[in-house]
Amino acid sequence: MEKQWTCPEDILCGVNTPKDRENLTDLEKKHLPVLETPERVKKDEPFPVKVTVGKLLAHPNEPAHFIEWVELYCGDTFLGRAGFSGGMSYPEAVFTVKLTHAHGPLRARMKCNLHGLWEDSRPVMVE
Repeated sequence: MEKQWTCPEDILCGVNTPKDRENLTDLEKKHLPVLETPERVKKDEPFPVKVTVGKLLAHPNEPAHFIEWVELYCGDTFLGRAGFSGGMSYPEAVFTVKLTHAHGPLRARMKCNLHGLWEDSRPVMVE
């Protein structure tokens, strides 16, 4: 009998986040977007945000299994998107952004063509 997936257990339903940040599974390590950014930034001054997928454990990068895109948000505000092609590009992007105020943490969301949406966040203080 075929397994019936329910939303809480189905990685293709909704946005995936780590279940236990101290004990990441290999699937989480391969798909979790890692944000690198200063902890504090100055209001209205540009700063870099680097997002890498597969930094904790290499993610496949082949035509049949790859990271399609990475998006960056501050809270729910969309900041940018980078697209990738299977086998031809590495899922890493640097966004240069500026914030007038912190309206939530920086959030990176990515999409694997086989394993769905994944997200992680990092707080940033705007001074």
